[in-house]
Amino acid sequence: MNLIRVTSESEINELSRLAKEIWSECYSDILSQGQVEYMTDKFLSPTAISEQLKNDNYEYYFVDCDGITAGFTAFKPEESSLFLSKLYVKKEQRQNGIASFVMKYLEERCRQDNLSYIWLTVNVNNHTAINAYKKRGFAIFKDECTDIGNGYVMDDHFMKKCISS
Repeated sequence: MNLIRVTSESEINELSRLAKEIWSECYSDILSQGQVEYMTDKFLSPTAISEQLKNDNYEYYFVDCDGITAGFTAFKPEESSLFLSKLYVKKEQRQNGIASFVMKYLEERCRQDNLSYIWLTVNVNNHTAINAYKKRGFAIFKDECTDIGNGYVMDDHFMKKCISS
C-alpha cells in the first residue's frame, strides 16, 4: 500500500469522480441523495479541490493498494494539530487495513511535524466510522450542527486523538 499525492489537473478530476462514487456508497443510508450531490459539488468538485490545494494548505492523496486506487484521504497541518478532512475507501476495498495504513501515516506525519493531535469531524449518524475512529483511539470532544446552504446541515461529532512524540 502507498499514498500518491494529488497534484495535477487530471488527478484532481479523477479524485472528484472517485469522491462522488464513494460518497454515494457511504452516505446513502444517512443523507438524502440531494444532500450527497450538493456536498460533493460544494466540497469535492475539481474547483473546490483545486482551491483547497492552492489556498488552504490541504494535501490530497490517492490510496493505492497493489495498483488499484482503493480510496483517498485529505488533511491539512495546522498550528499544533493535523485536521483529517477526508478518509474514504471504496466499498469493495474495506476491511483490508487501508484506514489503519493511512492512520499510521498521519500519526508519523504528526510526530515528524511536532503536531500534538489529529482531529476530524464525522456525521453523528455514521456509526460505522465513529466506532472505527474510537477503536483507533479517537474521542468525541464536541458536537456541532453547521448550515452549509441549500437547506442542508452538517451534524457532526468532532473527534481527536492525542499523538505521543
